[in-house]
Amino acid sequence: MPDDLPGPPGSGDREDQPRGDRPTEPLSGGPPPSEPPTTPGPPAPQPPAPGYGQPGYGQPPPSYGQPPPGYGQPPPAAPPGYGQPPYGAPPGYGYGYPAGPQNDSTATAALVIAVVGFFICAPVGAIVALVLANSSQKRIEASGGQLTGIEQARAARIIAIIELVLTGIAILIGVIAIIASMGNRY
Repeated sequence: MPDDLPGPPGSGDREDQPRGDRPTEPLSGGPPPSEPPTTPGPPAPQPPAPGYGQPGYGQPPPSYGQPPPGYGQPPPAAPPGYGQPPYGAPPGYGYGYPAGPQNDSTATAALVIAVVGFFICAPVGAIVALVLANSSQKRIEASGGQLTGIEQARAARIIAIIELVLTGIAILIGVIAIIASMGNRY
């Protein structure tokens, strides 16, 4: 194609065409416009900020099998005193939900000892469970609703009393059996 010759417009090879027929020259013959005219419409999309979305130019692609940056690092430390109520504030004051009541561990221990003691060593387990259940019930009632487990303490007390009654009956039957065996000899 003879029209695609290199060189600046107006070189000697293209003098045979009239002015304005060349693709790089304006028809008016004046200087070219500095900016193309803008048409109203939607703005052109902006490229994403570096560090967000997919990797752009100059950013290395993500490595497979490698954790992302910052993974496995401890979270930043909270400022001192964060989440604590102000001095002299009543319990439950502050952000978030107040902590729910906790189960008294002594009531749980009394129930476990009462059940296990029934099979291992009835009178000793029953006495220990009875003492723990009584102290747990007093502590729960004095806590004003902060501690729960009153049902466990009552169940431990009932089991301990049943153990003591059964142990007493077994001892009484044993004594009667010994007396009855001694009475047959004479």
